[in-house]
Amino acid sequence: MTARTDSTRPQALAALREIARALSTTWDLDSTLDLIARKTTEVMHVDSCTIYLLDPDGEQLRLRASTGLAKRAWGRTTLRVGEGMTGYAVQCNCPVYAVDAQDDPHFKRIDEAEESAFQSLLAIPLRLEAVPIGAMNVQTLAPHTFTDDEIEIVSLIGELAAGALAKAQLLDKQKRQIEEMRALAQVSEVVTSPQYLHDILDVVTQMAAQVMDAAVCAIYLLNEDKTHLELYSARRASRPYRQRPPLPLGMGVLGQVALTGTPVYVADARVDARYIGGELAQEEGLVSLLCMPLSVRDHVIGVLACYTAVPHQFTDEQQSLLATLANQTA
Repeated sequence: MTARTDSTRPQALAALREIARALSTTWDLDSTLDLIARKTTEVMHVDSCTIYLLDPDGEQLRLRASTGLAKRAWGRTTLRVGEGMTGYAVQCNCPVYAVDAQDDPHFKRIDEAEESAFQSLLAIPLRLEAVPIGAMNVQTLAPHTFTDDEIEIVSLIGELAAGALAKAQLLDKQKRQIEEMRALAQVSEVVTSPQYLHDILDVVTQMAAQVMDAAVCAIYLLNEDKTHLELYSARRASRPYRQRPPLPLGMGVLGQVALTGTPVYVADARVDARYIGGELAQEEGLVSLLCMPLSVRDHVIGVLACYTAVPHQFTDEQQSLLATLANQTA
């Protein structure tokens, strides 16, 4: 299909009413993203609608939903603000469009998104009270010149979508906070109960993996001689990870955290020279790492390590949560 060329005010209002009605029945973020992308594709008669949301650092746009791009790119593909036509729309705070998008100087090819078949692209920033929260683009398989009416309609859809997305993000945040409070309460209950050490640590790593949405969460404790870290619990870990040998105190990221008692963040464990086991991280798909010390009365007794499967900048809230879990455990 191609974008319609006979847009009229009545059609535009009907499209906006349809999206508004649909959004009024949707609350969680993922459902809202999916609905906006699907409805925009339908009412604009385009072949793809893709939504990016700004990461918490405000510097990267992350692909969160699309009706035309490869699903494997969802959550993984990122653009810096100003990068690509979509990133440029956020930077300039204006619509950006091209009949032949791949010849546009701002266009960036993303192989994993499988978008080479698309010809024309229109991107708009998503703003809430003049503050950017993301971007949305629509694409067509056949060359198409977007009319002023079409650009205005997509921009109006973007304004409507931004409010719905902000509401959904707030609701998701509140749900996560409730889950985190429940998790901490359960950890406190288990840690203070007469359970075996491995049982306690398994519960902690399970809770950490759930609330941090982590690929792997692991707890290492110092041996009796306090010379090596030994793996005691690893949630969602493979057999090769569980069979890792003890880590010398002071060596690698985990060893340094145990030695200094200072948390460490690693953007990519697969390539960071400080991390022992880069090849294993590559094989297991372990990317970003946040490692917290487990301390009792200022004495480090081990570390709590949390890995993600995609590049991730841990928020202040996530760091605080993992630190609290570590304190509850110790």
